[in-house]
Amino acid sequence: MLPTFVIIGAAKAGTTALYWYLADHPEVFMSPVKETNYFAFGLDDDGRPLYGDPELHRFPIRSFAEYEALFAGSDGALAVGEASPIYLECPQSAARIREVVPGARIVCFLREPVDRAYSDYLMYLRARGRRLDPARDLTPDADWAGPESHWMQISRYHEALSRYYDRFPREQIDVFLFDDLKADAAACVRAVFAALGVDPGFIPDLETPHNIGGLPSSRTLERVLTSRSVRKVVEPWIPRRVSDAVRRVRTKNLKKAPPLPDQLRAELLRHFQDDIGRTAALIGRNLDHWLPPA
Repeated sequence: MLPTFVIIGAAKAGTTALYWYLADHPEVFMSPVKETNYFAFGLDDDGRPLYGDPELHRFPIRSFAEYEALFAGSDGALAVGEASPIYLECPQSAARIREVVPGARIVCFLREPVDRAYSDYLMYLRARGRRLDPARDLTPDADWAGPESHWMQISRYHEALSRYYDRFPREQIDVFLFDDLKADAAACVRAVFAALGVDPGFIPDLETPHNIGGLPSSRTLERVLTSRSVRKVVEPWIPRRVSDAVRRVRTKNLKKAPPLPDQLRAELLRHFQDDIGRTAALIGRNLDHWLPPA
């Protein structure tokens, strides 16, 4: 068995929450490894990754045998899936997914591009135990805010999504907005369930927080709760209710980050005006609420 659907991203647009909502559904089997990143992995002739920054990405699943083994327990599931946000940004992923699972549904969540980039940058700081410095980070000259920065580049959705529309029938692609998830999570999740052909009446656990953004009150506690090495050893052995409790503890340790100044947000959004318009036309949905004030 291989996936019948693949969640391709975008990063920081609700994909972690979606993974867990789907994992709750009795008719859905989700890969036990979230972010397999399999379809983004590849090496050039010198053994270097074809895509990805070692500081930002990891590739836990590298062979087809490893990938196939992830779904060995999926017998009886109506929908089988995985979620790897790197697939939206990685240039070769669409073609590789098409080659291996041509009939898979492609599920994508998009988020207003500046908010997505800022949230992604905050995650980068958290992962490195660094503090947000408003004088440095909330200005047009901040590293993350430059038009060519990694964070801003992967908020340009049109070219990335076009790779999927070029390779998959439109009716196999489902694009949702982070806005929908925030406004009415239950309705949004029902729509995802319906698109995947499973019971849309099932209500998952919508209360437990998943991958909440912000700034840690205790960087030591954040480091312990998010340590990949600790999670790799502990997660397979602890009940879901315990891991949910850990997520709630982590959420209490996070405080809201300073909001982007309105002037800075508007200035950064102007970099995305054309891309927002082209993305809206591609997915057939009005995205004018993302545009900067006239």
